[in-house]
Amino acid sequence: MEEKKHKILIVDDEELNVRFLSTFLQRKGYEIDVASTGVEALEHIERGKPDVVLLDAMMPEMDGFEVCRQLRKNPETHLLPVIMVTALHSIEDEVRALEAGSDDFLPKPINNLELMARLRSLLRIKTLHDQLRESKKELEEKNQKLIELQGLRDSLTQMIVHDLKNPLTGIMGCSELLQMMPENLSERQLSIIKKMDESSSVIQNMITDILDISRMEENKVKLRKEPFHILEILDANLNEMAYTMQKNGISGQLDVDNDVPMISADKDMIHRVVANLLHNAVKHSVKGGKINLIAKYEPEVTRLHVTVKDNGEGIAPQYTEKIFEKFAQADLKKLGLKTDRGLGLTFCKLAVEAHGGKIWVESKVGEGSEFKFFLPGASGV
Repeated sequence: MEEKKHKILIVDDEELNVRFLSTFLQRKGYEIDVASTGVEALEHIERGKPDVVLLDAMMPEMDGFEVCRQLRKNPETHLLPVIMVTALHSIEDEVRALEAGSDDFLPKPINNLELMARLRSLLRIKTLHDQLRESKKELEEKNQKLIELQGLRDSLTQMIVHDLKNPLTGIMGCSELLQMMPENLSERQLSIIKKMDESSSVIQNMITDILDISRMEENKVKLRKEPFHILEILDANLNEMAYTMQKNGISGQLDVDNDVPMISADKDMIHRVVANLLHNAVKHSVKGGKINLIAKYEPEVTRLHVTVKDNGEGIAPQYTEKIFEKFAQADLKKLGLKTDRGLGLTFCKLAVEAHGGKIWVESKVGEGSEFKFFLPGASGV
């Protein structure tokens, strides 16, 4: 593929100067365009898109200084390289040219070696600007495509979720009815129905998480704040998970400071945050492991800190932020990592942030993880 020639626009009202520069630069392999007035120069620049402008300072009607000022005002040409060419030799004239927006300054008569050095330097800079602009444009286009794909995926997810809700409700209703008639069922059948009920509950929780995440992302969730003590939430969650923890030989311990005050927050939402974190800790704990639920108060900034600590397999540093991302589970599974099927951690992140808080994880591979979040405004309401 033939390399594109750089185009130079020569702007000068003296024909002899134009002829000399045109001949010299054409021999050097440049494409040449010519204008004899300032107005004509602006028209050529808009139409011809030169790479560099050699601009005579002293011209009738519109001089080179004004042309340069016009170019710098226009977003389309404010980066166009301009070399001001003039018979004026004073420092004041050079400063005037630079203040008008000229990139460089050449006195007449022009030295060919100096001209070529200035041209090459400005063309290198322009090439870098052009490459940067193209890269930015490509990046913006790709980003827009990603946004559109994300929107399509979210829309498809919501559509599927809504379509699943009705049949799932029917399945759970039938399961509940069957469990009310145990005398007509064998132990194996009851066991299958119980398993079906548990699986349905998992799917129902996933559907709830997806819908809530979608609403939170669109700022459509209104927090129903009420005063409560975090101990209620931590204790209730430990009781709810007691059977599963006992079955897996996992012990749980509460560690709540005496000075922890009441907080005002969406109680149901915070309950679900702790439930997700506790479920996650149980899932990733080893048999005989221990889970600590810790609550501390930071009075200086009136913040409540909650930690769910386990001594499971831990998380590598490069994944500690990714695990909170929506749909990150699929990517992590490809890397052979054990992940949850749902969107629990994504829900936790959005729910905590909706309260003005922050959630994060501190973890060491082989030692365990500490999922932490804080809620502001805990001041003994």
